[in-house]
Amino acid sequence: MGNKIARIGLLILVLCLLQVNAQIQCSDKSPCPESAPCCSEYGYCGTDRFCLGGCNPFLSFKPTSCEPNPICVSNLYTFDKPERLQPTSSYTGGTDVDFTYEGQPLFTGGNLILSLAKGTQGTRISTTRYLYYGRIFAKIKAARSVGIVTAFITMSNIKDEIDWEFLGYDLQTGQTNYFYRGYIDYTKGVKEPVGGNIYNDFHEYGIDWSQDQLSWLIDGRIVRTVKKSDTYNKTTGNYDYPQTPSRIQLSIWDAGDGPEGTKNWAGGATNWNAPDIQSPGYFYAQVQTVTVECYGVQGAGNIKVDPSWGTVDNSVNSYVYDANGNVTITKSDVTKVTITTPPSQGLPQSPDQNPNTIPNITGQYVPDSAIAAAAIGSPAVVSTSIAALAAIALGIFVL
Repeated sequence: MGNKIARIGLLILVLCLLQVNAQIQCSDKSPCPESAPCCSEYGYCGTDRFCLGGCNPFLSFKPTSCEPNPICVSNLYTFDKPERLQPTSSYTGGTDVDFTYEGQPLFTGGNLILSLAKGTQGTRISTTRYLYYGRIFAKIKAARSVGIVTAFITMSNIKDEIDWEFLGYDLQTGQTNYFYRGYIDYTKGVKEPVGGNIYNDFHEYGIDWSQDQLSWLIDGRIVRTVKKSDTYNKTTGNYDYPQTPSRIQLSIWDAGDGPEGTKNWAGGATNWNAPDIQSPGYFYAQVQTVTVECYGVQGAGNIKVDPSWGTVDNSVNSYVYDANGNVTITKSDVTKVTITTPPSQGLPQSPDQNPNTIPNITGQYVPDSAIAAAAIGSPAVVSTSIAALAAIALGIFVL
């Protein structure tokens, strides 16, 4: 009896602690407290992993609470070495790997497979380095089916965003868009004919982003250009134009299970009896290569940058937001954080997970995104985390 009472007491304590933690959210009106100084990309406050990629400096305790963002280096990224990707939930900072991921990436014939099985949140990869103007290209076969979206985007910590998105119900076009600091404007999205089938064929999609203009490309052809001068907002006095260091991200996600407007945009509710669900058992997009050509600031060399920054030397390797919220450059190495939350499972390395054809996934899996989100502040997983810890407190083992 005493043991049971002790367990119930522990359960109450766990629930109280989690409830307090779950309520620490960050917003324009409520930045993070000093005790949990970093605002994650999901809008929750915390330490360690919350301070890495996606940490919003303007909603954190202070802009310098977020860790430095590694500077872009021009490179051709291929996917014949799965170890170059690391789960977000075990990433501690730096550039020892090229990408972090949430979900279930697979590898076949040198290509990356972004998978979305029923009951999961899809898959996303993000570069560990940040692009601050440059040209990026990705060779992609997009996913098909109503409700399913494949994305190739740049995303900054303060929600500047540049998009290529591919809607699975329309296999002849891609959609371009851009956003400034997360402000939603549905008038900026434009559909572009691809000149082929986005599911059957690899096409190279590009983004050319400079301080003055932004262009989108398909197979080397410029299909759309936006000039920064045309984005001036007379009301705010700002240029509503992406202009902060950004990670490059590729993902597959389920828009058909979203709010009504999102679902309609994606063609309707997701069809879980679609051909790709029958075999191989999930929706998928394929990525062959990602090419990055950085403009201006790079990770090495004596580099001339914006006049307000002057000239930087060989030791410069990271972007930071200073105490005033301005982007500047640090000469110190990227700090690695100490993770106090449980690590996720590592990336599988067995030969069976690198076949020459699109592999099958048998049964359901719990995506790494669930573990990662619990660690970096996603509200979607708070209830799951509470249930798991409550079960532990009561001596229940969940398999």
